[in-house]
Amino acid sequence: MCGPTFLMFLATIAALVLLVLVIFSQPFIHVFYFLSTSAEGGLQFGVLGFCNVSTGVCSQKKFGYEFLPELLNPLPIVLVLYPVAAGLALLGAVSLLPLFYSRRPPRWPYVVFGMLSMLAFLAAAAAFGITMWLFTVARDRFRAEGFTADYGPSTWMALAAAAVLLLVAMNAGCGTCMGGRFGRQARHLAYTY
Repeated sequence: MCGPTFLMFLATIAALVLLVLVIFSQPFIHVFYFLSTSAEGGLQFGVLGFCNVSTGVCSQKKFGYEFLPELLNPLPIVLVLYPVAAGLALLGAVSLLPLFYSRRPPRWPYVVFGMLSMLAFLAAAAAFGITMWLFTVARDRFRAEGFTADYGPSTWMALAAAAVLLLVAMNAGCGTCMGGRFGRQARHLAYTY
């Protein structure tokens, strides 16, 4: 049961869970946020908006929210790449399911999974890079105004999801995982010499 395919499935699901938690960070799940600052009594920024910690008032829940002049205006809309990466990771995990239920697994799931895992990694890495740039600029601007500002747990969860997706994409792309059998040789084949 714990073969290379199952390990790749679990790693993809783990990255998917991290991405979903990042997507539903502030204003939905208040313990997950990208940036926390002491401005206006305490603000926390997530993918779909921001909340004032002291009053509990949140912005409208949408991609592309504005908080001027600290946040660069057009960039929060690009955070839509997190749901794109999560969707691709989900499709990649689903593409592995035929391998669990057939005695002679077909070859196409390996190719589909390799492409989907690479696309999911690219979307997650792009989203993380834009996130770091967006919230680093905002952090520096808040600090220049005399407020405290620090990264939150969603930043590191997004990094972990991108790292896991990179490992999955590398394993799927190279056709190797835990002994070199992932995607290269069917498990029902045995060679005797």
